[in-house]
Amino acid sequence: MVRVLFVCIGNSCRSPMAEGFANYYGKGFLVASSAGVRPANIIMSQTIEAMREKGIDISAQTSKGLAGVDLKWMDWVVVLEGSLTKTIRLPSPRTRQVNWLILDPIGQPMEVYRRVRDQIELSVLDLIDDIRKES
Repeated sequence: MVRVLFVCIGNSCRSPMAEGFANYYGKGFLVASSAGVRPANIIMSQTIEAMREKGIDISAQTSKGLAGVDLKWMDWVVVLEGSLTKTIRLPSPRTRQVNWLILDPIGQPMEVYRRVRDQIELSVLDLIDDIRKES
């Protein structure tokens, strides 16, 4: 089973969406989790609503901090925030890091959450294809 961690700042919007999509589309192949460098301790209601619109329920997910994640167990780390791309210290050369520059929708209208969600969905599908090709 491939282990993937999605990282953003608050773990309240982007990375929970990515976790939800990865676990949905990668079921039986990968296990995804998410974390934030400064966790908000809440998944935004707009994030949950945007994912429900796609038929994916992430309401049971919680906002977690990166400090509580043991990176040595991760095969892939996906950073969704440009300001964090050089700050994640990978514990092993076998752990791959991918950087996605995705707008943080927090505080924006629902339409922005939807655009971000759709961008994340396509990025997750591409990532799963890449991982499958390498496996």
